[in-house]
Amino acid sequence: MPTTTHRKIGRLARATAALATAMAVLATATATPAQAATPTQTVTPTQAAASARAAAQARGTTPARVRVATIMVAASSTQPFRITYGASITEGTVTFYNRSLDISGYVKAVSASRTVEFIGYNGDLSCYFDETRTASAGTTRTFGFGETCDVAGGFAAVDVYFPA
Repeated sequence: MPTTTHRKIGRLARATAALATAMAVLATATATPAQAATPTQTVTPTQAAASARAAAQARGTTPARVRVATIMVAASSTQPFRITYGASITEGTVTFYNRSLDISGYVKAVSASRTVEFIGYNGDLSCYFDETRTASAGTTRTFGFGETCDVAGGFAAVDVYFPA
């Protein structure tokens, strides 16, 4: 298999694990009313990162992502995200539609070049995308792009993170 195919399979496996982790966090949040998630904050970056670290430790592996936010479809179709990595930041929104989504925002790199990665998928992984945006040190790069998932329900979630 070509190396790019191996990478895609690995990313798909990580996306599946992230979805399972996010669903476990969501199930825990709904089981405890005092800790239930709000409609605009389905899974916080801290919850997703903590769950990913715990799952990785249980498997004996280290996570390949830092500062993860999993944005899932909720009552509102537009979901905000904000992730910091040192002094660098990425911030924006993911707008879910029936069979597509739009992502817009910016990535600001302070002392070193920073790349932010977006991985989107649906429940059975028949739709999948992997996009990156990079800002050079001392710059801010805006981004805006759309993706299509031409199956009923469209995308279920998008992982946004700074690769390690």
